[in-house]
Amino acid sequence: MFKPPLPNQRMSSKALEQPLIQIRSIGSSQGNRPNRTSSGSNYRPGSSSRSQSCSKIDLHSKYGVPLVTAQNFIVMNGIDGQHLTNFNSKKRVQVASLTKLMTCYVAIQLIRDLKLNLYQIVYVSYDVYILTFKAVQISGTSAFLHPYDRITLYDLLHGLMLPSGNDAANVIAENLSQCVKDPVSNIALHYRIQPFISLMNQYALQLEMNDTQFYNPHGLSNDQSYSCAEDLAILCKQIINDPMLMEIVNKKEHQATNKLINLTWKNTNRMLEYEGYCGFKTGFTNKAGPCLATLFKNDQICLIIIILNCLSKEVRWDDTIKLSNWAQRKLDVD
Repeated sequence: MFKPPLPNQRMSSKALEQPLIQIRSIGSSQGNRPNRTSSGSNYRPGSSSRSQSCSKIDLHSKYGVPLVTAQNFIVMNGIDGQHLTNFNSKKRVQVASLTKLMTCYVAIQLIRDLKLNLYQIVYVSYDVYILTFKAVQISGTSAFLHPYDRITLYDLLHGLMLPSGNDAANVIAENLSQCVKDPVSNIALHYRIQPFISLMNQYALQLEMNDTQFYNPHGLSNDQSYSCAEDLAILCKQIINDPMLMEIVNKKEHQATNKLINLTWKNTNRMLEYEGYCGFKTGFTNKAGPCLATLFKNDQICLIIIILNCLSKEVRWDDTIKLSNWAQRKLDVD
């Protein structure tokens, strides 16, 4: 597999200059993107391609997989990458703020690669504020940034992942895009952040997330953005090897380090209240439904659980715990 750059490796100028991937809508064919195959993988009963054609009732009756409301899910062994179970895990759907997992991952890779100071001050542009203000009025979440706020990259990453700030996502994308290509100030924000979006898609390809395409850094509804449960699990398996990112997604609360900004963010991920649950991210839009990416870990077990389009925001916690408990019992028996 073609791996993404290591933290201290610089992406080639050729890679950075590649044009955006051709945009496709949900439900379209995969075009020229490579297909993953199952050859050489170790599959468990009730997992991978077998369960793609199984109903949730079949999974429950044949393999004891608990009945959950999620319309798409996967439980992956975070140690070896095996699929313990899945349902509709390769179906392309909108994934709401789980998009921010890739936003944060790419941002941290760029910060390391370009040797940027985590405590470097960046500015919140007026365009970001206006764009995010409009989004919040509809269905979005915010880190409560204001025009011309001065904030560190370190705090922005927390504002992105804990309160799920769409404004933080746009500020990160705008400022880091300037590190990739010369900034152009007299064009619309959507075009100014394209270099960062392009990198998100390049990393998706390098990680073989073949059913994923990003159109924005925050995950607000857009038919040209999509992913699937399996691809998100692949990304999360990469994330668990990144200490900085794991430190952020495991925090219940963060107060901005910059004294010029009096902001404290609380994590929207209620799973952190339970023993053994130590990451990742919540998500919700009307089109994507309630979503959740979760990491459960103890001395013997590491589970990545992705659930998409649950019945309600409250039920997603129960869905996750049911799948986690089942997987823990399964691994103990095996």
